[in-house]
Amino acid sequence: MGKKARKTGRGRPSSIDQLPEDLRLQLNADLRDRRKTQTEIVEGINEALQGRGERRLSKSAVNRYSLAIEEKGAMMREAREAANALVGGLEEQKGTDLGRALTEMVKTFAFDIVANGGEQNLDTLKDLALITQRVEKASKISLEREAVIRKEAIENAAETVEETAKQMGMDSDQASFWRERVLKGM
Repeated sequence: MGKKARKTGRGRPSSIDQLPEDLRLQLNADLRDRRKTQTEIVEGINEALQGRGERRLSKSAVNRYSLAIEEKGAMMREAREAANALVGGLEEQKGTDLGRALTEMVKTFAFDIVANGGEQNLDTLKDLALITQRVEKASKISLEREAVIRKEAIENAAETVEETAKQMGMDSDQASFWRERVLKGM
């Protein structure tokens, strides 16, 4: 059979949702710790609850919660892999804010597609990834061009300083000193 139909509305909070914040955080940390069994985790949380006079957790509630977290984690990993496959190594490049925003959009969109189990938006995701790659490539070319122009401008300024220094009566060593000072500002 297919997936379960999603419930609409808020519904009743689960026993996990009703845990005090510190114990819910502890439960999450314990579930990430692969050295502990679920039985040990439930016993530890129940001891803390009993000490506070609170209602105990059932093993099945913790199991359902653990499975739900694992399912969401698997979906996130799958979405991250899909986005990385489509976008490639763009994250490693220093690009524009627009490029980074587009990369994040691709990742978010990929997660939505995986989370909803649909392939209907896969073409849109591919198009968005292609646009992101093109924006990042254009940004990289623009940044490289700016660097070349900036370097040429500083070199021209250094030449002008050196020539002006010589015209003002400085010897070659003094003029070269000031030229180098301008170049060090690069």
